[in-house]
Amino acid sequence: MHSITAEVAIVGAGTAGCFIASLLDNAGIDCVVIEKSRGLGGRCSRRRISNENNTNYGIDLGAPEFSSGKVTHPKLNDMIDSWETAGHVSKWAKTVGRFDNVPSATETVTTLCGVPSMNAWHSNIAGHINILTQNRVCSLARVDHRWHLFDENNEPIAVTNKLVITAPPEQTRDLLNTAKGVANFSLPDTLPQESLPQYVCAIGFSSSLGLDADVYESGHLSLHRAIRENSKPGRICPAPLEEVWVLHSSFEWAQAQNHAPSDKVALALANTFCHHFGIKAKPKVLTSHYWRMAKYKSTSHKNTTFIWHSDFNVGCCGDWLGRGGTIGALNSAFALHEAILR
Repeated sequence: MHSITAEVAIVGAGTAGCFIASLLDNAGIDCVVIEKSRGLGGRCSRRRISNENNTNYGIDLGAPEFSSGKVTHPKLNDMIDSWETAGHVSKWAKTVGRFDNVPSATETVTTLCGVPSMNAWHSNIAGHINILTQNRVCSLARVDHRWHLFDENNEPIAVTNKLVITAPPEQTRDLLNTAKGVANFSLPDTLPQESLPQYVCAIGFSSSLGLDADVYESGHLSLHRAIRENSKPGRICPAPLEEVWVLHSSFEWAQAQNHAPSDKVALALANTFCHHFGIKAKPKVLTSHYWRMAKYKSTSHKNTTFIWHSDFNVGCCGDWLGRGGTIGALNSAFALHEAILR
């Protein structure tokens, strides 16, 4: 197997990985992105569903949205505006209510989401860059001032001058611990140690539920959020379904399930949702997933938006360094790209 050579190798094709790859590519820097999964998006994951009419459609199972209110760089705001102008993202004006106050007066909140799916944005900005999917980087070595990346069989994947890791904190630490030829480089213990677990499922109904809000959050022990998926711009609701809801569990509830199969847990979440709102109609479970959400056990780190070690030309960026969420990943990636260019 022959390895790929590039100026920068980026591990992970989630939001941070795709964004920093596009920024460096725009600056004329040759990049290769290496992703363990089949596609782009990371925590902005999408699951394809086949319905009774053999019509394929997608459902956002990961991050459902993002808001530009927490952007830390003016240039990033301009970029988000350009993505909206290009149709890569769109405003989502939704009604939001709380689980613990139903029925309730709801408020309208406007955020942004990818169109026609959250991970479509990733392909739009980074799809032209050399991306190796279904390749897992399992170990690292620094030889003659260059980074060598290897797979699970210790076969070479890439050789590059610079290395950027955008994986979650636990995977980033594990990968850096394999690095040969680098002395005394590790992440501070004050940074997040691990992502919090979550179960997610999508359920469909053949008739409208008539609920007041498009999104419910807060005030429930098991449910972290419930999202009317077909309220998002550019989403379809294929016949015979009238509504599709995506249910996100709380991380405490997910921990209590002790890694139970996601399809069994999906039934429990669906029943919990229906019981809470007094829904008599039987839902159809469309898909389910267990993942690590972009939230973390609290830590004491401050003002650490990214990691860059100029002696070894290695850095880290991601939502866990940017205070979580999609905007956290964008803020972190933008700051690291500026450091690399400097």
